[in-house]
Amino acid sequence: MSTRRRGFTLLELLVAVVLAGVVALLVYGAASAGADVHERLWAKRDALQSARAMRIAIVDALRNARPALAYGDTVFALEDRTDPSGRPADRLSFVAAGALPPLTADADWAVTIEPTPEGLVLTAVPLGFAEPPRAIARLVGVTGLDVRVLLPGPGQSWADRWVQRTKLPRAVELTYWADTGMAGSPVRLVLPAGGER
Repeated sequence: MSTRRRGFTLLELLVAVVLAGVVALLVYGAASAGADVHERLWAKRDALQSARAMRIAIVDALRNARPALAYGDTVFALEDRTDPSGRPADRLSFVAAGALPPLTADADWAVTIEPTPEGLVLTAVPLGFAEPPRAIARLVGVTGLDVRVLLPGPGQSWADRWVQRTKLPRAVELTYWADTGMAGSPVRLVLPAGGER
């Protein structure tokens, strides 16, 4: 009668440990990839929400751009600038009647849109109040801005300069620039109070 030992051989144990290690590595890799995808999706969502908030703020402010209340008031100024690398760095300033928060209806607002090294920034100051400029919206990654205006008169004549600071143009076109080039398609908006009277 032979006695048989029950149990596993050393080779069987080694194979089981190696297989468990491979499975653990696969699970860790899948979890890590899932976490990376999740992080990229949240970053993309934040960027899209930031771009949407900036677009809403710009559209609201430009739709409420108002003509001069007194003769000679500057209501719309466009500075055609470039940065040292040759990227457009225009600065747009105008007066807007408040409508949607944060540009509330209790004041007119001096609004400025300009690129900075931290991104495109929309700032506003309530006119008639002693307050510092507020950053209303910021679009990270947009480091350049090209602004064109639709000139008054017949036809569709777009220009990079606006010399009639006491009047509003018929329409505005904003093109965003990033370090890699143009960022998206231009935003065009007709100004309700713009053009000839």
